[in-house]
Amino acid sequence: NNNNLFSIDRHTGLVTRGIRTLDRETSSSHVLEVEGYNSDESSIRSSVRVIIYVDDANDEVPVFTQQQYNRLGLRETAGIGTSVIVVRATDPDSGDGGAVAYSIVSGADHKFEVDISTGLLTTVDYLDYETKTSYLMNVSATDQAPPFHRVFCTVYVTLLNELDEAVAFFSAGYEATLQENIATGTEVVQVQARSPDNLNQLTYHFDPDTSPAALALFKIDSVTGRITVKGLLDREKGDFYTLTVVADNGGPKKDSDSNVVCHFVWTFFALILTFKLFFVLTASFFYQLHLSLDL
Repeated sequence: NNNNLFSIDRHTGLVTRGIRTLDRETSSSHVLEVEGYNSDESSIRSSVRVIIYVDDANDEVPVFTQQQYNRLGLRETAGIGTSVIVVRATDPDSGDGGAVAYSIVSGADHKFEVDISTGLLTTVDYLDYETKTSYLMNVSATDQAPPFHRVFCTVYVTLLNELDEAVAFFSAGYEATLQENIATGTEVVQVQARSPDNLNQLTYHFDPDTSPAALALFKIDSVTGRITVKGLLDREKGDFYTLTVVADNGGPKKDSDSNVVCHFVWTFFALILTFKLFFVLTASFFYQLHLSLDL
């Protein structure tokens, strides 16, 4: 009884608690040696060992191992049920007073849940970086005996942007009308697409199923999407071409494609040349007819 936790009545032998508070978490039992005798001068004495067990009261609160837990770079394509992080709180009380139950108070947006017993956070819905890039959740730990002490921590989760969105063209189709015999290098049209993920530089190319005749006449800049003439356009060989352009962001999803339709018309010079030729032939015919009548 060096800490004066207990006292004893010299006449009745009643052992009582001393002025200092007992703490079961510090010591759950105490061993006292009690001595009895007739008088201070008496040599006849007897002793007995008294063991006192301290019953637990729920007087301690749970304590989280961290005030904030961070999970940085959780993949946005993580499936439902993916483990995110484990939060942990301890309570030195015994029994239900030392048992801790976890719950998410706020910030999960129905995307996460926590195991009530283990503190493991998992996903319960699909994530999307383009919709929300991070989550700041408030998580509680509550012991299971009155007065039910409750403490809180925060969990910060950031998402990793991945190439999971489809590329989209600004227009589903493009159309251009060209004159035949146009100079090589002439720009036909510029196609443009966007990637919601915005991670990689988009590249453009013609679909391999595009007709060889069209591929022989046109080329596309893989970076800018500009389509230019690279061959001699001849309306008599073809007056209508369809080019299928593919935009690629390097992601696993199917590339987006858009059609470019090219029509070819007679040039103004060709029309005038045809008219003049017709006029000369007609005039020559009437002149010869007039000479025949005079004869």
